Amino acid sequence: MTLPRILPESRAFHAFIEPARPGGAWWRVLIGLSLCVMLWLGFGFVLVGMVANGALAPLGIGAEAGMAMGVPGRRMPPEAVLLFLLTFTGLWIGLWVAVRLVHRRRFRTLFSPGGRPQARPFLNGACLALGFHIVSLGVYTAVLGTPERTALPVSVWSLWLAPVVLAIIIQATSEELLFRGYILQHFAVWSRHPFVWAVVPAALFAILHYDAGMEAGMRWRMLVHILIIGVVTAALVWRTGGLGAAAGLHVANNIVAICGFGITGSAFGFELWVFPADTMTRMFAFDLTLGMLMLAGVFILFRTEPHR
Repeated sequence: MTLPRILPESRAFHAFIEPARPGGAWWRVLIGLSLCVMLWLGFGFVLVGMVANGALAPLGIGAEAGMAMGVPGRRMPPEAVLLFLLTFTGLWIGLWVAVRLVHRRRFRTLFSPGGRPQARPFLNGACLALGFHIVSLGVYTAVLGTPERTALPVSVWSLWLAPVVLAIIIQATSEELLFRGYILQHFAVWSRHPFVWAVVPAALFAILHYDAGMEAGMRWRMLVHILIIGVVTAALVWRTGGLGAAAGLHVANNIVAICGFGITGSAFGFELWVFPADTMTRMFAFDLTLGMLMLAGVFILFRTEPHR
């Protein structure tokens, strides 16, 4: 039974998923995903091993950075934050291998039809994220008070800011390539229903962020928040026919969340300010409303063309 289509198709979205159609058999996707995971984890182990052996010490990443990645509470020094983010380079490698060797198509077709650059959509997506962060931080401060300044010195933060931001770009774009590129494209080939190609990948995206060390009440609220972000980025792909806007939103969101403002109990350790641990409980209804407004903003601000 085929699920009914509840969104009109767009020419841009149709062109975006078309490269996945020839090699879209389920067994190819299963093999491709397995390769992605293995190469991602393998690269991470190799990178951590190199750090343990002192290979990256000249770059300021000593052996203690690898050990600090697993500390309870996720409070890591800057070099450990950088190391963690760089492990996502393996996801880029895994996706390249899967797309080229398993699906026999160009890697750049994960970005847009024909692999064309999407600089303007990227900036538009980043602006959308920054706009909603400004609103969110304003309301948070009004309701919760001024966030607490962390112990991280500004001089240390400034020294590590550029490499951490570059690593965030690697991490955020790798997740978009996997969930809103590779997975979304193949799921959209199998079904036109947005629950299949938007909500299911967004749920998988949220599960990837499951953190057993996080307090239970914060954990499920965080997963709901991430699920909404996944749906919003999928909507951006549908509206624009490429990953540019979704990647821009994801990158900008992570830069603010990792380098600027965090929440006690879920912060990485590179933030300059943190809100109290009960923030997600007290502001949950507001966060849901803001997420729905962001989704509405995608449909209002980003234009698409009907499929013909």
